[in-house]
Amino acid sequence: MNSSAIVAAVRESARRYPEKAALIAGEQQVSYSELLRRVQSASAHIAQQATGKNVGIFLPNSLDFAPYFLGALWAGKTVAVLPTLAPAPLLKFMFAEARLATVFTSGDLAPKLAEARAAHRVIDEGYPTSSDFSPQPRNHEASVLLYTSGTTGRPKTVALSEDNITSNVKGCCDATGFDDRQVMLAVLPLFHAYGLTVTLLLPLINGSSVVISERFVPRTVLNTIERRRVTCIVAVPSQYRVLAMDSTPCDASSLWLCISGAERLPDTTEREFTARFGRPVLPGYGATEVSPVVSLNMPETNRPASVGKPLPGVTVTIRSDDGGVCPVGEIGEVCVEGPNVMLGYLNDSEATAKKIRDGVLYTGDKGFFDADGYLYISGRSDEMVKVGGEKIYPVELENAIERIDGVEEVAVIALPDPRHGLRLHAFVQRKPGAQLDESTLRTACREVLEPYKIPRTFTFVDSLPRTITGKTDKRSLITTAGE
Repeated sequence: MNSSAIVAAVRESARRYPEKAALIAGEQQVSYSELLRRVQSASAHIAQQATGKNVGIFLPNSLDFAPYFLGALWAGKTVAVLPTLAPAPLLKFMFAEARLATVFTSGDLAPKLAEARAAHRVIDEGYPTSSDFSPQPRNHEASVLLYTSGTTGRPKTVALSEDNITSNVKGCCDATGFDDRQVMLAVLPLFHAYGLTVTLLLPLINGSSVVISERFVPRTVLNTIERRRVTCIVAVPSQYRVLAMDSTPCDASSLWLCISGAERLPDTTEREFTARFGRPVLPGYGATEVSPVVSLNMPETNRPASVGKPLPGVTVTIRSDDGGVCPVGEIGEVCVEGPNVMLGYLNDSEATAKKIRDGVLYTGDKGFFDADGYLYISGRSDEMVKVGGEKIYPVELENAIERIDGVEEVAVIALPDPRHGLRLHAFVQRKPGAQLDESTLRTACREVLEPYKIPRTFTFVDSLPRTITGKTDKRSLITTAGE
């Protein structure tokens, strides 16, 4: 097989813009020519230290992530991007399942891999010159191994090809007009599918600059947006909410695309961010299994309640339980076809066969199209519950309750009930300073929800728990409610 197409695209960016800043972190900048040198050096280090076909990287958001990720591809390896927030037992499982030759990591993260008993090497931050090491041929289809968020169980290992990723990059560019003049702020973890494909590889393949944020500190992020004249940011809803609430002055006039993904975007978050910065938050939709972007909104045609229109080259259908395509407006399972659909789950042909049927990937999400071709997500198939014989999706309740004065954020779950089978329970985070009790909230719910949709019980919380990728951790909430 040929050598890495992703590396070839970044090399072309280096040829066109050798002195342009490819990576920026704090006060440090790495030009495209220097990035290419570091990639080549990292690839030589990887080739010398890892004999197997699969290697891992376990690195934070930093100037070292891109050289070692691209270096692994340059060396002809399949690279598993391990989540830095994963606990040691989970890392041990990931290391074994992917049959990694070794994991390349930083000195401060090495003890965690040692605890997981995973073979590892500390990266060579000196990047010695290795001009004689040329890109190695690839003899296996899988290029990148990423991990699902694990919100419905143990994370699955998703095997992606280079064509999966490059086709998704192309679709994003075709949909948005993203080019070589952009400045992307990478605030999502780079082990996250959106973080890797959209905030790192997309700009590097196009010859734009990536500003790397090692940690999400609102004041620092806002200062960075103004100082670096950031044009694009991709973040989860909770991050947009925090940025809107922070009092740090920020000239955000450079912002062009503010994409929200990973989970539902609350109406209040969208309104507060737009009011503060004069730029809309644009909901999008995707999943690790589709490399990851399926659809997104654009500023000129934004429909905040939707997740936009599918990318060019990606076919989305809404299917009923019997596999038939649903008409406009009817809720069914969101299904995806296209070159961005994963190769499969690593070492799990049974789960792959359930997920991909006749070339169609069944996402497990419920949704519908409107007459103009905009996609709407109603919730997860496994979150739908029946109350009084009626189907209810918690996301509908969450959207409604968050419109009530004094409510900041809501998560609704279904709990076992000895009399009724299931009951709806809402975890509610108040706005700062809000005087809201259960009686007032229940009365307000009667104004926005049908009686059978009103949660039977409520719990007020200071904040909602998050998964390692920033999503609301409903599994944790179910455990908490059951205690």
